[in-house]
Amino acid sequence: MSEEYFSIQHRLAVNLIPLPEGSPLPDLDQLEAELPEPFRLSNSIAHLEMGNHRALRNLGDELQPLVEIINQQSQKINVLLGFVLSLQDEPHHRHHTERFGAGGLTLCTDLSLIPQQLVQLKIFLQEEAAAIFCYGRVTQVSPVGEQQRIQLEFARIRDEDRELLIRASLHVQSKQLKLRAQQRANSL
Repeated sequence: MSEEYFSIQHRLAVNLIPLPEGSPLPDLDQLEAELPEPFRLSNSIAHLEMGNHRALRNLGDELQPLVEIINQQSQKINVLLGFVLSLQDEPHHRHHTERFGAGGLTLCTDLSLIPQQLVQLKIFLQEEAAAIFCYGRVTQVSPVGEQQRIQLEFARIRDEDRELLIRASLHVQSKQLKLRAQQRANSL
């Protein structure tokens, strides 16, 4: 990987479709052309929500009821969007990550993949009500029982999707840290 990103241990649903050996890596224009419309929509909504959260934090306490109404409307949209995105999840291509980050992901599979092989990916970020369509390259393969542990780096991904992965990984990490702190406090 040319850029270094941290990754966290977390289970995400991923659709993985191996490309035939020797397949060329699609360029960004081809990626944009192949991008499923619900993925484009979810990304746009995620960016709008990020701006809304910043603006809402700056509102005073007197507007708190309005903030709650806006947050409830946002949650309704996220539930609906989550359903629309779930229709893009193909069970026969579904895998689950062990780790993910903005640079790539790790998962176990019974597919026979080889280093440098290209794969098409659909990554479902349920907590963010978003999904990412991109291409990955197998960087490492190691046996785990009957399966293989595959490490993938993102070979072709839109910048805004990488940013979304960064936000999602930070969000998950924050939840994990809060949970650990709460468990430590409860064990005292």
